[in-house]
Amino acid sequence: MTLIITGSEGTIGRRLRRAFPGCIGIDRAAGAEIRADLSTIDYREPAIAAALRDVDALIHLATSADPDAPEAVHWQAVIDAARLFAACAAQGVGRIVVASSDWAAPKNGAAINSYGRSKLALESLAAMYAMKPRSARVIRIGWVPHDPAALAAAPDWLRRNHWDDDRLVEAFRQALEARE
Repeated sequence: MTLIITGSEGTIGRRLRRAFPGCIGIDRAAGAEIRADLSTIDYREPAIAAALRDVDALIHLATSADPDAPEAVHWQAVIDAARLFAACAAQGVGRIVVASSDWAAPKNGAAINSYGRSKLALESLAAMYAMKPRSARVIRIGWVPHDPAALAAAPDWLRRNHWDDDRLVEAFRQALEARE
């Protein structure tokens, strides 16, 4: 399977790149095959259009991982995803897998914030994308620390929501392989 991962150089992206060798990374950080910011990328540029046209699936991770980031950051993530998904549809990408978060449905009476609402918006965009013959899957991810050593010092409630690399990779593998 030919695969693109947006946000390929982030905490989750790097883990998935190891699990899916040969994937194409899109990120504004060094190390990605396509260095671009999703807020300014030109999807009509021939190399970008060709990359999308030639893949079987795309995993979308490129959003802020900070639930406390300013609201404008989360608005931009929704705008970026809408542009990306429209480009994927135009180029015939058959399947997308979208990373969401448990923040989209907070537990223990916690109030939803702009981060969680942006994740709900991404889930809705994925549902819109999933019109035949395309498909889309959403994965509500728990806590994936940047540094795995942070797990030892985390509070109990956060440790209970921890996703290790095996769980993370398996969830994405199943989403990529799922049949409608």
